[in-house]
Amino acid sequence: MIAIPVKTNNENPALSPLFGKAKWFAYVDRDGNISIEKNETQSGRVVVDNMIAKGVDTIVFNHMGANPFMLLQKANMECFYGGDERILLQDLLSNLQNEELVKVDSTNMTQYLEEGKHDHSHDHSHHH
Repeated sequence: MIAIPVKTNNENPALSPLFGKAKWFAYVDRDGNISIEKNETQSGRVVVDNMIAKGVDTIVFNHMGANPFMLLQKANMECFYGGDERILLQDLLSNLQNEELVKVDSTNMTQYLEEGKHDHSHDHSHHH
């Protein structure tokens, strides 16, 4: 099962920039059925526990901290970076299916996790 944090509970929501604090999660089963469920927690750790309980094996994310990422890795979940642009659920799923998303693991996690991103995303020297 695939889990993706999303901004709304409409039919084709956008990827949420948040992970543990995302308002909604889209869950996609092996047959492609999508259910969007409210995230009742504000904790990455609890979100990961819930996903393990649901049988999630794949996560697509935009921003994630190192702690939930390490928990996901321990649970042998595959994590994919969904990109920085605004992207809708259907496009994400098709990118995932076409193997167009970057798989994030211990070798490249610093490039894609929140902590590593702050190094260059908050660079205040603007070049024009």
